[in-house]
Amino acid sequence: MIIGLVLAGGLSSRMGEDKAALRIGGVTLLDLASRALRACGASVVAVSGTRPGGIPDRWPQAGPVGGIASAADFLPDADVLVVPVDMPYLSSVLLTPLLDASERAATCWQRHPLPMRFRLDDHARAVLDDMMLHPGRDCSISGLQARLGLTVLPLDATDTRLLVNCNTPEEWQEATR
Repeated sequence: MIIGLVLAGGLSSRMGEDKAALRIGGVTLLDLASRALRACGASVVAVSGTRPGGIPDRWPQAGPVGGIASAADFLPDADVLVVPVDMPYLSSVLLTPLLDASERAATCWQRHPLPMRFRLDDHARAVLDDMMLHPGRDCSISGLQARLGLTVLPLDATDTRLLVNCNTPEEWQEATR
């Protein structure tokens, strides 16, 4: 089973408005992320963050790892595709290779810790629990990947514009011109 997890629990403070509600082509970024996850085989799409139908962050100041750890309490063992909500060009073309490379516990693109695929199991839950007990500099996506074991996919012919994320109004304007 493949589960999609959209990280949408941040404050969007640099953007100044809820990034999940931003629209491209008339569709919200939250809907675009959910569609991309379903298109590559996610049978369930969960959303982290305090919003209708979302999984509230137990550790609201712990960034993406806090969102993943919060969601892990509600999700069954499975391969989980984690995507940030602020990627306007996310697609199954970008996500499917992450699923195909499952020889290690986690997979991401070179120089891009998100999106990523990881195997949610007892080991991953224990790592996440430990990270939440010891927040700080090492409580990062890269730290999680290092502790799980990571396969990094080379970008080769991958269009890196698909990996753009938008945290500020300027980045949003640049990405959506």
